Amino acid sequence: MNVTHCIFDLDGLLLDTESIYTECLQQICAPYGKNFSTETKSEMMGKSSLEAGQILIRELNLPMTDEEFLVKSNELYTQAFPSAELLPGAERLITHLTTHNIPIGIATGSSHELFTLKTSGYPDLFKLFDPVMCTDANEIRLTKPEPDIFLACAEKFPNPPLSMSQCLVFEDGENGVRAALTAGMKVVLVPSLPLSTYDTWIIKHVSRTLDSLLKFDPMEFGLPPFDDN
Repeated sequence: MNVTHCIFDLDGLLLDTESIYTECLQQICAPYGKNFSTETKSEMMGKSSLEAGQILIRELNLPMTDEEFLVKSNELYTQAFPSAELLPGAERLITHLTTHNIPIGIATGSSHELFTLKTSGYPDLFKLFDPVMCTDANEIRLTKPEPDIFLACAEKFPNPPLSMSQCLVFEDGENGVRAALTAGMKVVLVPSLPLSTYDTWIIKHVSRTLDSLLKFDPMEFGLPPFDDN
């Protein structure tokens, strides 16, 4: 069954925010002599700010409360996220799909407030997405790796897909891939961490693994070819 709808993660997939997260969280860890590791980052990806903070505090045994983490991280994020840049191939793919009337949505672990901060440099581009599902939406009971956010996003399309298998999800995180596969959707993995850190089950079950959105071929999924092909 050909793809009719596309759903995108945000962080590390469309916007280069993962490097910003790493820098900000290392600033939080450094005063306690702790290093923010790739393993901890992988576990935090796709989670709400509160859940991510709880993971960080637990894994690194940081002497701070959840509230202290949220205050400090939000202070750093507010300064850093407006400078987030698009990743290679993102604008080309978004523009191509909308030009050919392929519905596109976003399913992100960011809150609506953080989503607005991160995308503030590209308002016209991100207005093309409908719907945008953030982790603090009322419909989301459980975050990635549970499928709630992808199912809610699919249902919120102005013309929802007939089947979840008609949705193609673009993800960079292991939690997001698991969520999309559980929802019954096809997945293209564009890893933002070394591929060796991903579970082999993930690699086996995604439809494609690409090192950049620039490598995506729409025709493999029954979507219109790029005009420059």
